[in-house]
Amino acid sequence: MLLFFLVCPLKLYTYVEQELGEKASEDFSFTKQMAALYKLASYPGKDIVLEMAYTDVGRSYQIVLKKDRYDVLKDNFKKYTTRIETPFTVWKDIASGKISGTQAMMKKMYSVKGDFDLMLHWDDYFGSTKRKKTAAKKAEGKSTMLLLLIPWIAFWVGAPIDTFYGSISSITVCALLPLVLVKNRKTVYDYISSSIVIIFSIFLFVNISPQIIIPLSYLSFGLMWGLSCLTKVPLTAHYSMNNYNGESALDNPLFMKTNAILTFLWGILYVFTSVWTFFLMKSDFSIWTAIINNILPIIMGIFTKWFQNWYPAWYARQK
Repeated sequence: MLLFFLVCPLKLYTYVEQELGEKASEDFSFTKQMAALYKLASYPGKDIVLEMAYTDVGRSYQIVLKKDRYDVLKDNFKKYTTRIETPFTVWKDIASGKISGTQAMMKKMYSVKGDFDLMLHWDDYFGSTKRKKTAAKKAEGKSTMLLLLIPWIAFWVGAPIDTFYGSISSITVCALLPLVLVKNRKTVYDYISSSIVIIFSIFLFVNISPQIIIPLSYLSFGLMWGLSCLTKVPLTAHYSMNNYNGESALDNPLFMKTNAILTFLWGILYVFTSVWTFFLMKSDFSIWTAIINNILPIIMGIFTKWFQNWYPAWYARQK
């Protein structure tokens, strides 16, 4: 009888240990499988340490992405580059496609610490996202904001200098630009921009006051940006998606939210630009119009570059 009480607990302990060991290895095996997807060609020039912290099982592993291989660590951890804190069950569901990784992030189902660039270019490193470009759109090439901006720039530079030749040059640019960038895919905003610039150029050509037309052009530009936020895809997303796996980025709610904020801010900037342009052009300080209207977009461009990296990373850190 004494032997029974001594042997049975030992067998029970061994059984439980084996069961727990199998479960414990599941998340490690899963992490190794994920690491095996690593694309060596995506190596950025320095090692990346991705730390996976599975909060529901209380274990963490590190995937070290190197130039010619990857390592998966159970201990002796390095300083992480990016740390993902997630329930193991959630990460499995993301990997199996039951839930989108970005949707899970928006619902605060996991959080990210450290460098967020890895998350923005996850497909480049692990190839887990399906791209949705059609063959037709691939043939058209990528969109470029040059098609949107150059007609406006030509108008804003040329019209204040000479209304006649500025109008002619703006119309010429609108006509030739699609031929120069024929391989680039056109967005609806490229067509709208060229059309509006041509209309304003004609107004100047028939001697309507530039003190009215030029502020109206800034207002139209700002409204185009701002009103695009009411559509499914805000203006900037049509162009910035090229840096984030193409059209698959349009299914990313965080990407869309970031672009909606930036698009709205750009729209606000140019709506206000139309106001001070109107008053400055009528004053003795008209020379300041070009200076202010060139400096502020540069500052806004610097802010845009910072914000599109900061905001997703900030959002991902929230729990």
